[in-house]
Formats: sequence, structure tokens, C-alpha cells
Amino acid sequence: MVTLPALRPAERIVDAVRAALRTAIVGGDLPPGSALSVPELSRQLVVSRSPVREALLALVADGLAVEHPRRGVSVVDIAAADLLEIHEVREGLEAQAARLCAERAEVSTVSRLAAILDQQGSVVEHEDAAGWFETNAAFHAVVAEGAGNRRLAETLLTFEGQMRLGLRRVSSDREQRRRGLAEHRAVFEAISRREPDAAERAMREHIHFTKLALGRRLG
Repeated sequence: MVTLPALRPAERIVDAVRAALRTAIVGGDLPPGSALSVPELSRQLVVSRSPVREALLALVADGLAVEHPRRGVSVVDIAAADLLEIHEVREGLEAQAARLCAERAEVSTVSRLAAILDQQGSVVEHEDAAGWFETNAAFHAVVAEGAGNRRLAETLLTFEGQMRLGLRRVSSDREQRRRGLAEHRAVFEAISRREPDAAERAMREHIHFTKLALGRRLG
């Protein structure tokens, strides 16, 4: 079992537990298949068992953990082929998020996207695969946040977590990352110009091309 830090006081301790476990799961500290023992997690996080149980149920609902009858809960194992289905769903949702972001995003959101793309440019130049996944997740999260639709953002967050788990099975090459950066920049330009149709189209094409590249790698 990975060593987890004790939690600091929070408004809702279950939210802090959930956040800590989510970070450990998507970051790879708790790999797919890892048992999520309530007593052990309670001990490591220095909390009672009740919020741990509640947090685990939330992670099951998030698609990051799976409950086994009479065997407890473990980290979900996202098969590589499952990524194709996730991208099929994301294609429409991400496109809608980009459209809404172009319509509703505040100036601060546009600035955050620009900063992420600056960082991503450096990541691509230095061939930092881990940095690519981090900046990719950050870019899509800010677009979803800028859409101003909480349910849409929460749905995409669930897919993002599952996607990061699954993508650990599938490496990305330099050319794929360069193309992804160019596609992100096209989405950003449309959002910054407040062009919803162009933003939706650019994002749909980005997810579609990513899905095609993934299919080739799995084929």
C-alpha cells in the first residue's frame, strides 16, 4: 500500500479523502487493481472509516474504482480498447464545452489557457511525455470550466480520470504531441476570438484525430 499523507482540516473531510485518493490513482501511486482497504486508508490518512467508505463509493461513481462483492473495492483497470469508447463519448461533449467556452469564458480563463499552451509548447519541445499528459489534462479542464456548465465539467472530469489511467498503457510519440499542440492552439484561437462554431469544430476535430491515432496504436 502506498504511503499517503495525513489530511489537513477541510470543510468536508470526505471531499479531502476523495481528492487525495483521486490524485494517487490518476498519478499512478495507486495502480490499477490496487486494493482500497478502508481500515488501511483510514490509518494512513488519519481519519475515521466512515469518510473513507463514502469517498470510495464516490470514486466508484467516478469510474476510478470498482466494487467487488465480498472482496471490497479496488482501483479500476481501464483496458486500452475502452479508451476508444471514451473518446467516442468525449468527441461530442468536448466540442460542446469548447463552444460554450467561446461564448462564456472570462478574460482570466483565456489567459489561463494561453499560459497552459506556453507550458505545453516547452513540454513538447523537450519531449516530456509526462508533462504532455499533465498539460493536456489541464487544457481540457480549463475549457470545460470556462463553459460555465457544472454538470458538463463534472462529466468530463470523470472521463479525464479514466482516460489518464488508460493512456498509461498507450505511449504517445513526438509527432502526435506536436499535432496535439497545434490542435489545442486552434481551439484556443477560436475561443479567444469568441467564435463558438470554430471552437466547436476545432475541438471535435482534435478529439476525432486523437481517437484515430489511438485506434492505429491499438490495431
